[in-house]
This record gives sequence, C-alpha cells and structure tokens, in this order.
Amino acid sequence: MATFVGVGFSEKNDPFLAAQEAAKLALYQLHHREISFGILFSTIQFADKRLLEGINYALGNIKILGSTGAGIITSSGLSHYGAGLMLVSSDKIKFGTAATHNIKLKGARAAGEDFAHQALKNLGTTQRDLALIFCDGLVENGSDLLRGIKDVLGLSFPIFGGSSADNFRFLRTFQYSNGGVSTDSLVGALFAGENLFGIGLRHGWKPLGKPRPITKVQGNIIKEIEGKPAVTIYEDYFGKPREEIKRSIIRMSTYYPLGLYVPGEAEYLLRNSIRVEDDGGLVCQGDAAEGAEARIMMGTKEWALDAATQAAQEAKQALEGKEIKGAIILESISRNKLLGRLTDKELSRIKEVLGDIPILGLSTYGEQAPLKSLQHYGETYFHNETVAILTIGESHAPHKLT
Repeated sequence: MATFVGVGFSEKNDPFLAAQEAAKLALYQLHHREISFGILFSTIQFADKRLLEGINYALGNIKILGSTGAGIITSSGLSHYGAGLMLVSSDKIKFGTAATHNIKLKGARAAGEDFAHQALKNLGTTQRDLALIFCDGLVENGSDLLRGIKDVLGLSFPIFGGSSADNFRFLRTFQYSNGGVSTDSLVGALFAGENLFGIGLRHGWKPLGKPRPITKVQGNIIKEIEGKPAVTIYEDYFGKPREEIKRSIIRMSTYYPLGLYVPGEAEYLLRNSIRVEDDGGLVCQGDAAEGAEARIMMGTKEWALDAATQAAQEAKQALEGKEIKGAIILESISRNKLLGRLTDKELSRIKEVLGDIPILGLSTYGEQAPLKSLQHYGETYFHNETVAILTIGESHAPHKLT
C-alpha cells in the first residue's frame, strides 16, 4: 500500500448529516482503502459531538484530530460555513496521538510538556519527523505551549499547527480528538514517516519606519517600547489618542501588526494585539523578548498573494522531489480580512505550485511552524497573519534490497 489522501466537505445544516456527507466524499477519493487517520475542520456552528458521531457512523472508530476555525479551505475555495474532513491512508506513516485539557489551569508550558510526553509514548518509536497540533485560540500566550513541546522534543524539532478560531467572537473555540469535542485544549499527533512532510511559511508584510527596541515584557504583554508604554508606537504612527486606539486595536493590528525581528531570518514574526492595558501595554497572542526590535508592519493584497506562492514553493521544495499527495493549509483569519474577494485567487496561486491535489485548510487565530522549511530544521514559532502549508508526499523510488 502507498499513501493516499481524500477530502470531503459539506454545508448541510445538521452536524451529523454534514459529517456523513464529508466522510463519504473523502472515502470515495480514497477508493475505500483502509483509513490511517483523519483531520477534521469545521466552522464554529458545527462544534457539536454529533459531528464526531456522524463520522463514526460513516467510517467506524477512526483516529481523528482537528479544530474549529473561521472558515474552511478546500480545492474549491473558502467557505465560512461547513465541515471538512481529510482522510489519509498510508503504510508509510506512523503516528501517536495526544490531547491535554484545562490549559489555563495547568499553565500553557506544562500543557505543552504533557502533550509531548503523551505523544512520544503513543508513537512508540525513536524516529520522529513532525508534530501536528491544534490548540485553543483563546489561550493568550500560545508561545508557551510551544515552549513546553520544545522542552520535550527539542528546540529545532518541526511543529506545524493552528490556533482554533470562532470568527472574531472571542468566546470559545473547540478542538476535536478521537471522538471528543473539547475547549481549552491542545490536541495533535507526533508523526514518523520516512520524511514525507514539507512545510512552507510566509506572510508578505513589510516593515515601516525605524526599528524600536522592546524594553519591558511580561509574558505575552509588551509593556514598553523604547522605555515608553508600548501603545505609543501606534499613537506616534497614526496620530490618534490612546482611547481611540484602545477601541480599535484588534482591527488596527490586523492591518498593521507589530513585526519582531529574528536574527538570521528573512521573515519577521508578526504579532496581533488583542487588548491595550490601562498602563499602555499591548496584550499579544504570542510572546516577545526584551531587546527584540519591533516595527509597525504593512501588508498589501499583492504582497499577500506573492507570499502564498512562496509558501507553496517552499513546502513543495521541502519534499525534495517526492510526489505531493495532499496538503493542509492553515491561514490567519486576518489575511482573509485583508484579501477579501481575492482569497480565492490566493488559493489559485497555491494550486498553481502544488498541482491538482486534495487540500484541506482552516482560517485560524494563529499558526505554529518553523520559519525555515522542514529540511533546514529551523525553530518553530507562534505566528499571526501568516499562511502555513504542510505537504504530504511520497517517494516512488524502489526500496533497496537488504
């Protein structure tokens, strides 16, 4: 048996029926081969245990991982309502699933460590190539989850994942794992598969103005930039009073995020601010380090489209000539806001590079991926405003005789 990928999507209003339809379509593309595991994405309206029950009814008790998002991406385009399922059939991919709950109670870093220990135990082999994760997008410091995973798996181990979204409601996001629907959770799997995965990551935003040193940080809160309240960077650039910026910070940082320079990397880390504190501190979805250089970033639609092409090229090149069997796309909801009606054009750009393959994607509150492609083993960071692509490949070279 080789590696096969199938994707099904449904907009039926009933979660049980939607799951059945998506499952049957994905299974048909697999030509009814044995299922190794499934990836389930849905919009927030389908976050119901009946979604999992519908899959179990159609396919039996298979391994499932997934998340809610603000939109579902398939080869046909982006939909803001529905459920999508990717099924993978392979005798070349080994994996161990894991889930940890109550992140806020445990602490993000401890939750990341717990997940990694579980996944290692369940994988049951010393070889490991990739961690695929989905976490609650309302955990304010998603970077600490990554720190916990890297504490166990290693600083340069490749991690690919997304932060669950609820379409800017900021109320509750949900994660799917092995028949259960949870919130405040981290779910995922650790894979070993003869280097069958490639990662590409780009955002396309460019820096404005001079770099300014971050002088005080408290976790995921940037307290001061150049010795002044961090919000001053927006006050100076836009010439607006602090109270107005407080009211509009989510929208403002969507179009003008902060960029953090990482020495040796071409891409800046982007940070969306979700709140301005009374003392002027900026509460971000990811962390920042004292001494790092911060700049206001600006994006255009054409830059964002170019970034999607570059991310796809990087994910393809990372497979080193292997045939691409399918792809997972995780994209910031903020990019969808910027691109608007051009979102479908972005998908076309990706398909031009990867070809006519099964695709499943999600609009997220944050992305986790290495800054460099998988083959370079660059360190994984928490990202905003980014498109991250995971390719699943397979070499058809003959096996060496032993």
